[in-house]
Amino acid sequence: MAEIRINATGGVKLYDADDSHYAQILAGTISSNVDVLTLGSSSADFNIPVKVLGTTPTLTIGDAGAEDTKIVFDGNAQDFYIALDDSADDLLIGLGSTVGTTPAIAIDENLKVNIPVTTASTSASTGSLTTGGGAGIGADLYVGDDAYLITDSAVLGFGADKDTTLTHTDGTGLTLNSTNKLCFNDASQFVQGSSNAILSLGATDEIDLTATAVDLNGTLDVSGASQFNGAMVLAGSTPTLTIGDAGAEDTKIVFDGNAQDYYIGLDDTDDDFKIGLGSTVGTTAHVVIDETGAVTQPLQPTFMTKISTMMESLGSSDTTIQFDTELWDVNGDFNTGTYTFTAPVTGKYYLKLHTQPHGLAATEANVTCKLVTSNNLWQFAWEPEKFAEAEFTTSLGFSIVADMDAADTAYCRIYLEDASGGDRDLHLPAYSNHFGGYLLG
Repeated sequence: MAEIRINATGGVKLYDADDSHYAQILAGTISSNVDVLTLGSSSADFNIPVKVLGTTPTLTIGDAGAEDTKIVFDGNAQDFYIALDDSADDLLIGLGSTVGTTPAIAIDENLKVNIPVTTASTSASTGSLTTGGGAGIGADLYVGDDAYLITDSAVLGFGADKDTTLTHTDGTGLTLNSTNKLCFNDASQFVQGSSNAILSLGATDEIDLTATAVDLNGTLDVSGASQFNGAMVLAGSTPTLTIGDAGAEDTKIVFDGNAQDYYIGLDDTDDDFKIGLGSTVGTTAHVVIDETGAVTQPLQPTFMTKISTMMESLGSSDTTIQFDTELWDVNGDFNTGTYTFTAPVTGKYYLKLHTQPHGLAATEANVTCKLVTSNNLWQFAWEPEKFAEAEFTTSLGFSIVADMDAADTAYCRIYLEDASGGDRDLHLPAYSNHFGGYLLG
């Protein structure tokens, strides 16, 4: 039976169950006559330091049984324990002396360390876990609640060499270092301090600002086209809209209509301010103000054309008269390739046609001249009795006042009808055949 004996010299011996193996404590020194001393169910109190010596000193608590094993630190005001919680197979460090109650640290069979204490943190020295120095984490860190950097000028560093940092700027906000970018979706969409004075916004296609109002304090430099889908108001004590940058180029405002465009612009070629039709400065100008302040109205379309080569063998087909040469065309409205006048603006136009057909016969032919506009047709026919002899030349002509819309066209045609059923050899010589006109008013 295991027992404790006191030597005559004041020492203490602990004997095991067979009374032959012991451990002796004498004058503060523990010695044993065996490597392992099993005391059974006995207990021993030591009022002196205990050392476990040897080449591989080992203190084993427990015998592989299904039971909790522990070391209890019996304090004056508070006890703590280090124990194996056999029911959970966890190593626990906790408060008190009962294994499993009030644990502070738990290590399971997978070496997972758990701190079950739920004490909230409000500073660097409060909470369920505090450390006086730094902490290194070799993999991902997941935080179930808020994370705070509680010192001024605190820095978040990114990258193996911490080339990108986000620094707390006290009383202002956060500062991204150098010219690094804060990217969205991919590297082509970003916010960047491209220099110490320029903030850059980049996007693959479009930057979309959605707000009730956008307040811009400063100059606005737009290098591309701009579109405003609402009203644009210039406010302030001296509201000014400047178009152009003193460069050698035309500048303009274009009014984009459904059927017709108009412009107000500076024609840089001749330094004139113009108001006109279309979207190209200098074309179809209605009003011109020159550098002296003089105002003119150059849009006075007038033209006169003629035939340059005889039109021969005009039979009974309805044929367009080929007025292919301009005597004048002030506004450039006549097309000598299609023999057509195009009205530059809506208004009343005086148009005149004069022909001198050759090869008519008094008893065989009727000749009809036509002046055709986009919205009307005028024609005049001369009957055989008007002609006194065969193969003669005569002058035929008429004039009209036509209501024409902008972009309406006008051209002339001639038609010979042979009363006997055969075709005459009708000609229009290269003289005395004219088509002209002008805008009234």
